[in-house]
Amino acid sequence: MKGQGVVEAIYAVGILGLVLTGVVVLILMTVASKKNDFDRKKATELGTLVMEEQINSSKSDTNNFWTLTNVSGLTKPEFVGYIYTVGFTNISGNSNYPNCGVAETNCAEVLVKVDWPGKNPQSLEFNRFFIKNGY
Repeated sequence: MKGQGVVEAIYAVGILGLVLTGVVVLILMTVASKKNDFDRKKATELGTLVMEEQINSSKSDTNNFWTLTNVSGLTKPEFVGYIYTVGFTNISGNSNYPNCGVAETNCAEVLVKVDWPGKNPQSLEFNRFFIKNGY
C-alpha cells in the first residue's frame, strides 16, 4: 500500500507541474501578444500623424510639397524607437490617370513607412494619392 501512495504522489506532482507549465506559457504568450498590439497601435498612430502632416503640407505649403522630396530615418520625440520614411512617386503617363503628369507634376502617391525594432522588427506602410489643385 505504501508504494501505491508514493506513485500517486509522484503522478499528482507531475500533473501539477504540467498544469503550471501550461499556465506560465499561456501568460507569456498573452503578454507578448499585448506588447505586439501596443507596438502596432503606436506605429499606426505615428503613420497617421505623418500622413496628416503631408495632407496639411499639400494644402498649406504646396510649392514645397510638390517638389516631392523623399525623406528617411526620421522620428518624433513622443514615438521613441519608431522610425519613419516618406516617399513620393510622381505619377505620369498612367492610363488610369490620363491627366496626370501632362507637362507638369500634378499627381503623386505618398508612401509613409513606419519601422520599429523588437524581437521581430516590423513595419507598416500607409499610402495616399494626391492631386495638385484638385485638377
